[in-house]
Amino acid sequence: MLIMNKKIFLAHNSCLNAAYDLNVLRAGIEAAGHQLVDRPELADEIVFSGCSVREHWVDDAINQLDQARLRSPEARIVITGCIANTSRQIVQSRMTGGQLSFLPIQEVLLENSELSFAEVDRRLSQEGGNSFEPATANGLHSLRRRVGETKYRILAMLDEEDRRHGTHFVRNYRQTTKGFVFYDEQESCEMITVTRSCPYQCSFCNIPLGRGDFVSVPLQDIVAKAQAAVANGRHHIILIGDEVGNYGIKTGGARFPEMIQAVLSLHPSVTISIRYIEPKPFLKYFEKLLFWGKAGRLQLLYISLQSGSQRLLKAMRRGYDIDRIAKALREFRQSCPTILYGNWLVGFPGEQEEDFQATVSLVRDLDFHINVAIPFSPRPGTPAWVMADQVDPAVIDIRVNTLTEVASELKVALMSQYLAPIASSQCSAILELVWLAEYEQYVPNDQLPAPRPVIPLVLRNS
Repeated sequence: MLIMNKKIFLAHNSCLNAAYDLNVLRAGIEAAGHQLVDRPELADEIVFSGCSVREHWVDDAINQLDQARLRSPEARIVITGCIANTSRQIVQSRMTGGQLSFLPIQEVLLENSELSFAEVDRRLSQEGGNSFEPATANGLHSLRRRVGETKYRILAMLDEEDRRHGTHFVRNYRQTTKGFVFYDEQESCEMITVTRSCPYQCSFCNIPLGRGDFVSVPLQDIVAKAQAAVANGRHHIILIGDEVGNYGIKTGGARFPEMIQAVLSLHPSVTISIRYIEPKPFLKYFEKLLFWGKAGRLQLLYISLQSGSQRLLKAMRRGYDIDRIAKALREFRQSCPTILYGNWLVGFPGEQEEDFQATVSLVRDLDFHINVAIPFSPRPGTPAWVMADQVDPAVIDIRVNTLTEVASELKVALMSQYLAPIASSQCSAILELVWLAEYEQYVPNDQLPAPRPVIPLVLRNS
């Protein structure tokens, strides 16, 4: 039975993909006449979408749920997102008593509105210019904040230089920096989810379990959204999926190249960013991607290689030849202005120093614009959970810090090219902060190195 006029508090600590889906839920709840409140103590019901890709984020989710219960002990708590499918027993064991429900986000929407998730998504425009980060003002304390004080200080300094020189340093920094990319886009764009979940079964990943069966959004829905965005002056289309490169498999319909071409064909000025494409479809469609990249139609590709060690990639069940993918990416990086964004998994079971150094060498060689070092976290239900030769967490920390240092060096070198026109003293001050900003994404503030010498969400129906 549908209960009307509820007061509902929404929160999350999830990725962009799940945050996008939470916005669909938000729109459906509002359409049904419920009131969304900004503090848990005002709520009859609290809906939390949690991440489970790392143990750290599961702990963070449980901490936020504890905060919510403390502040609103009578409210019903509904847990959705990946954590509801992968970590239910862990959450239940650490949160005794109270009203806890675990539901897929589609069922949360149906329960509160009797609306179809696909239909609400179809009608909803999710524009850029809004933050997809967890809201913290009057809400819950979340650890998953991607942009801190140092990055905002950098923006302020770059903005001052832009005003002085008529340059575009702020844009350069925003477009090549984790946290601003996707989560806090300021330039006009449209976010469109095109796939959900992943068809691969990597030995370390619980996304298929957390997100369910791999599905592709119908092509006509994608094109209709993109067409409406273009009509409203938004020509940058961000295509979202846990794996976009396998779009259309097992549907008998359009596949990845046809979907991309259908969007690009809407207007000559349309550009696309893709979050995420796996290496295997990148290789499969390399010539097309290279063509679109050279033509300036691909603004960003998020592609995660995870390791430079072929031995570890086999154990991870990644299924590609690292030398072949590296060769293709070198050509792509040298030929196209496209921004490359990649994750690197550190500390997978059995990782030896030579494996790690192979990753370090590849990171330096490929020189992506954005590199993210991610510590391995064994996830229950995955093959890696029970693998022998688990790496000592202290060793993982050291290696993450080492790879983070490499990523910081690459970022400083990139920004040095952009900042060449300004005075060396001011350039040095900015680059010191760039170094620190890259570092503080991954390690506690008390572990930050000394500065090195420089060598609200608005949704609308379309």
